[in-house]
Formats: sequence, C-alpha cells, structure tokens
Amino acid sequence: MGSQTAATGRAERRVGLAVFAVGMALLAAVFALAIKTFHQLPRLASGGAPAGIAAALAVAAVQAGLLLVMAYVSSLLASKGLELYSSVPPSASAGEKQ
Repeated sequence: MGSQTAATGRAERRVGLAVFAVGMALLAAVFALAIKTFHQLPRLASGGAPAGIAAALAVAAVQAGLLLVMAYVSSLLASKGLELYSSVPPSASAGEKQ
C-alpha cells in the first residue's frame, strides 16, 4: 500500500511540474509577443494621418488587452502547477512508509 501511495505521489509531482513548465512557457511566449507587438507600433503609426494613428492605437489597445488576458491565464496555469506540486507531501513522493 505504501509503494502505491509513493508512486501516486511521484506522478502527481511530475504532473505538477509539467503544468508549471507549460505555464512558464506560455508566459515567456506572451512576453515575446508583447515585445514584437510594441516594436511594430511605430511602423503602424508611420502614416502620419490622424486616422492612421488612431487606428494604430486601437489595434495596439486590442493587442495589449489580449496580451493581458494571455498573461493572466498562463500565470494562473503556472500557479496551479506549483499548487499541485506542493500539495503532495514529501514523504509520499519519496516513498517513505509511515
């Protein structure tokens, strides 16, 4: 019975680490998209006309909103992975019998 608990604990910790890694990868992708988006902003507004600048700002605002949502979701995913990882007692994952 103790080895089954240890195996389950190890599996849960691995799943927690995997979920955390996916969340962190998504968070890194969001930051890369943010950098790319804000480097493109001057090119979008280079038309000079007020309508072109307003359109560029509207596009940037929508992209920033989407980036905020993506950042929130990926950080939530990473925190749930850490929560899952830390919910397993160390003795269950180390295979110690109680």
